[in-house]
Amino acid sequence: MSVMSGSGLRSRIARLWCSSIYLLLALLISGSAISASFDSGKAGFTAVVQGMEIPYRVMAFTVMPGDELPIQVPRATVVRAASGSLVRKADTRYRWKAPLQPGLHQLELLHGERQRMTLNVFVLRPLKHVRDERLDGYRVGQYPQQAFRGLAAYEPPRGLVEVTSELRGTRLSPHFTLGQFLCKQARVNGKEFMLFRPELLLKLETILQTLNKRGVEAHTLFIMSGYRTPHYNASIGNTKNSRHIYGGAADWYVDVYPRDGRMDDVNRDGKINRADAGYLYSLVDDLSDEDDWLKGGLGEYGSTASHGPFVHVDVRGHRARWGRLSR
Repeated sequence: MSVMSGSGLRSRIARLWCSSIYLLLALLISGSAISASFDSGKAGFTAVVQGMEIPYRVMAFTVMPGDELPIQVPRATVVRAASGSLVRKADTRYRWKAPLQPGLHQLELLHGERQRMTLNVFVLRPLKHVRDERLDGYRVGQYPQQAFRGLAAYEPPRGLVEVTSELRGTRLSPHFTLGQFLCKQARVNGKEFMLFRPELLLKLETILQTLNKRGVEAHTLFIMSGYRTPHYNASIGNTKNSRHIYGGAADWYVDVYPRDGRMDDVNRDGKINRADAGYLYSLVDDLSDEDDWLKGGLGEYGSTASHGPFVHVDVRGHRARWGRLSR
């Protein structure tokens, strides 16, 4: 067996060191490329719709039949509507009056030659059409008639989105579709009903963007539970004032690598457990501390026999925290 000279050994160590540096740089570049692949969905301009600042290329709203949707846009922005009645109130202010027929209607906001925003507006089916707790045979149940603690966020809704198979893929925001938030309740005659809050979508989009900035690649979040009818909510033993029945809550986790219906190892400790939910909890809590950011509830949950770890967020209008384990 030959013995390597001192200079030969130093040369080999140098080559190994260089190879390690090249490998590390490749990994860093690869990670940056993954992060760069996330499209924020920003339109390049901001509109104010129903009093909310909307920066995205697509956003969804709900209105009752015949009600008006207020829209404020930057100067030199064109607003178009194929249905309903669009009235220009001032140079940058519009009001769109919804038709009486429930369903999906689209408005287009064009700013400059390339910047565009689509508003997917759902005209609701009035809840006054509910008979024996059913709407077209679909079991809705009974909404609490007294708002919890007198809070406006808990006023009973006036209507619900009527969902057919064709509407399930409709974008509510750049990275979320209507189908992700549907109640886990069987359809009746090919349709079902639900509700969503644009504030919740804005919150989830912000969380998703922050995750990608921190190197957690995800192009959507897995919504474990979105909207629930009061009937379904009661059947699983949840509280009658759950934010889920108002379309303002989501139980979710990151499920990308692998896509297996369970939480990913988002904190990168080599294990998938409640600590991953804790990582997501901290991320959302940090966002909330940075600003008075869409006040709401935040809960951390561990695994059971039926599900893995997850996080709950909602837009109840005031701060609430639960489930956090001390670490």
